[in-house]
Amino acid sequence: MDWEAHIERWSRTAVRLLDIRQYRVENDTVPERYVAHTSFFVVTTHGEARVNLSGTVYRTRSLHILHGGKGAELGFMPLGNDFACYLILYKAECASPEEQESFHIPYEFTPYAMLPLQEKCQAMYRLWQQSTPMDKLQAQSAFLPFVFEVMRQIRTSATENGRLNVVTEAIHYIHEHYRKAITAEELAGIYSCSASYLSRLFKSQIGVGPIEYLIHVRIHKAKQFLLRSEARVQEIASSVGYEDVYYFSRLFKKHTGCSPLQFREDSRQTVHNNPLRLLKSSIVSERLAPHNENENYYHPFREGDTSMFRFSRPAFGAMMILCTTLLLNACQTGSNSGSNTGTPASQPASTATATATDSTAVEMRSYKHLKGETEIPVKPQRVVSLFHLGELMTLGVKPVGATTFILKNPLLSDISDIVDVGVPPNAEKILSLEPDLIVTTGPFAEAFEGGYEALSKIAPTIVVEQYNDPFKDVEMFGDILGKQEEAKQWKEAFTAKIADYKKKISPFIGADETFSILNVRPGAIYIYGDTNMGGNILYKYLGLKPTEKVETDVINGETWEISAEVIPDFIGDRLFLAVNEGAEEDMKKVEKLIKSSPAGKAGKIYNIDFNKFLLSDPISVEKQMDIIINLLVEGNN
Repeated sequence: MDWEAHIERWSRTAVRLLDIRQYRVENDTVPERYVAHTSFFVVTTHGEARVNLSGTVYRTRSLHILHGGKGAELGFMPLGNDFACYLILYKAECASPEEQESFHIPYEFTPYAMLPLQEKCQAMYRLWQQSTPMDKLQAQSAFLPFVFEVMRQIRTSATENGRLNVVTEAIHYIHEHYRKAITAEELAGIYSCSASYLSRLFKSQIGVGPIEYLIHVRIHKAKQFLLRSEARVQEIASSVGYEDVYYFSRLFKKHTGCSPLQFREDSRQTVHNNPLRLLKSSIVSERLAPHNENENYYHPFREGDTSMFRFSRPAFGAMMILCTTLLLNACQTGSNSGSNTGTPASQPASTATATATDSTAVEMRSYKHLKGETEIPVKPQRVVSLFHLGELMTLGVKPVGATTFILKNPLLSDISDIVDVGVPPNAEKILSLEPDLIVTTGPFAEAFEGGYEALSKIAPTIVVEQYNDPFKDVEMFGDILGKQEEAKQWKEAFTAKIADYKKKISPFIGADETFSILNVRPGAIYIYGDTNMGGNILYKYLGLKPTEKVETDVINGETWEISAEVIPDFIGDRLFLAVNEGAEEDMKKVEKLIKSSPAGKAGKIYNIDFNKFLLSDPISVEKQMDIIINLLVEGNN
């Protein structure tokens, strides 16, 4: 099925919710047979069943979605007493019979994120059971968000070839539900992983944990409401998930340096004589819906001040149109160069490109990436990279902008003139850099206001894999940047360096010696596999052996966080140990266990800097390997 075409039909078709029913085995309400008189979704929520849809039998487990149309026959055969499902009936008003037919096509889908869809079904059903027109109207308004989430998950599964990026999906969920009480455990449960594993993914891909990111989003939303409405602080606090206005005010001040009211006043003083104030209505006060929150769900943010890291593309586009209009009227130039308002948000970048290419045409080519195919410069000159920095610099390309997370890498040098575009990325900063290419990962694209589509309006944007493998990354960026020869030379040099280092340590590393990597943090202990923190270097490049427990539970399993009592099970003959700042007391509690291990008894414990070993770009990995080899050689001497 052509999902893009199907989604396009949904986007321009008027649809109406006709009914929503809940069937439960325990209530004896599940029909054996049902003939549909209109289009429908079946959403199974609990238990197992065999569902016959027009002659095709599907075995459903927990959340499953089926779609059919007028005349379709449904048969339910529950396989237990806990089976339950919703039947959602709707009608699409189409201009032609051909288009109408597309809303009757049968298909089925197993969602990868159950909670967002289940919540929407529950809300629709609850509202539909009420008798008032307002409740029915609200149920109607809840139907399209349900359809959107179904189509979004189907499209993601199709375009990503089944490879779900948990961080990207979790970011999407946070932006959809930031008003609600969200815990790291709940968020992890949606994507069937542990809270510690999700936190690890977040920090490795965008630099902050999921709850820290949620706080960023809430503070930014509060700033928007303060600037664009006359709503009271209590109302704004409730709308971003804080019922305790005093707690909200303290948190807001911690992140911005001023109280909410002072922020509003200072911002208005700044734009007092600015014509852009016309964008704000002086008549309508935006009203904000209250939401509940339990503040015990959140932890204090420790990263310091936060800027307004997300920027509304529609608002910015309107600002650019207004500025252009005022300038043209004032100068009376009569120029038509800025008249294209079809995509106003991208106009400044387009103008910059046109100016730069008046005398020399920029050669373009098509590049296939995770979001499709995009025309990019053959030799890009002004690159903004939201995750990959060391990869570009390895190939002799210094980007004009990068994110805070990557710029904090202590192993990178000569980065003073690279502009920090923030985490999450700030659209205004990126736009001001006039890039000719933006390179991002899925999570950073999702974190950007308006997502990939908004980034693409600034400059050609490609979404690439986060391999965390220098060989793959350098090869990929050699292709992107037109630096294939430089990529080949680096790979050959790095391979030779690995061979030299293996010879250097072979005289004093026993064939059966085992290695481990342990990280002690405040309140947590982590064991590393072969992806980063030196594990890729030890196990993949130098060919050294992990302990059996590390290999089975970490490298080939999903263990990440461990308890103190099992530390001896993971430590081998040599141990690389990273102790985070603030974890001194935690280290004292496990010090005896570590010293009593084979590595501790032999005096073969090597201390490494957590921040230096966190990332896996080519520059970092080379320097990490230098550190590891020096530690091993010095330890032997």
